Amino acid sequence: MELTPRLLEQFVVLAEEQHFGHAARRLSMSQPPLSQAIQRLERGLGVLLLERTSRGVRLTVAGAAFAADAKRMLEAQEAAVARVRRISKGVEGTVRLGYVSSLGYWHLPRLLAMAARELPGVRLDVRQRSSAELSEQVRQGVADLALVRLPVSDLAGLEVREAAEESTVLAVPCDHPLAGAGSVPLARLRDEEFVTAAQPAMPRIRALIEDACRKAGFELRTRAQAEDLTSMLGYTAAGVCVCFVPERVAALGHPMIRFVAIEGGDRLVTTVAALSRPNADPAVATLLELMERHRPEIEGPATVRPQEEADAPDCGHQMSSDAPSGSAVRDRRGASVE
Repeated sequence: MELTPRLLEQFVVLAEEQHFGHAARRLSMSQPPLSQAIQRLERGLGVLLLERTSRGVRLTVAGAAFAADAKRMLEAQEAAVARVRRISKGVEGTVRLGYVSSLGYWHLPRLLAMAARELPGVRLDVRQRSSAELSEQVRQGVADLALVRLPVSDLAGLEVREAAEESTVLAVPCDHPLAGAGSVPLARLRDEEFVTAAQPAMPRIRALIEDACRKAGFELRTRAQAEDLTSMLGYTAAGVCVCFVPERVAALGHPMIRFVAIEGGDRLVTTVAALSRPNADPAVATLLELMERHRPEIEGPATVRPQEEADAPDCGHQMSSDAPSGSAVRDRRGASVE
């Protein structure tokens, strides 16, 4: 015997009405076919489900138990149909989302917030890897979507969609002579010592910075290397050296660090992109559409203000208010900062 949804529905309605005529009307059918269907159900189960009376029907103990189970089966079936339809529309499912570490300070949290607000049925499982690892994971189907910085060495077989652009800024200890500046030309940094990202950490930003410094007439002086942004900022906060970081890191603030814009910063702009496979799952496509629709929010406003709006540093070093205009300031190594 096949327990079809229609047969289960007929029995559940009859169990609720406990009257063949009333149940038949609810089911938009005549009474004889309903009676025949219930008889087939009882024969197939080999169980008496109903006690017939002159005034209607009464459920047996077995009938009451089966009615409860049948109702749950119908509800489960309806839920399964609704869920598969939501999944096919991309509003439900799980997306394995990878990201490079430098995007975990601003872009990833904003994307997670948008998805939670507009796609509550989509679950995002996040993982942090290098751009090379993420591109390979997406290609192999280990990850569904990846947020990286372009360029990526191997994009074969991947869909690439630009999600945002981000400038690079200078991070200095709060007692550094440049801590109160709103912006600084690259050439002024030729004598600074830097903590740089070790390979393969942030390879795109590192290459971009080194190339820009060469064009400004000097080679970057590396005092230390670090595996991630947190370590780089640790060196800077300790006053050991300065570093270049993505601008959105400044949005978090740091009590021991100040962030300074780079003049002519168009040379220090990186592109954030989302990598996916062609014909990706509907939930991935929906998430990509969400990112495109909310690109200004993901990209965000400038977080490092221009010089005329910059606040004076409020820790350690303070610029003298009566220093003569145009006078040179001596840094901690005695070098002149014009």
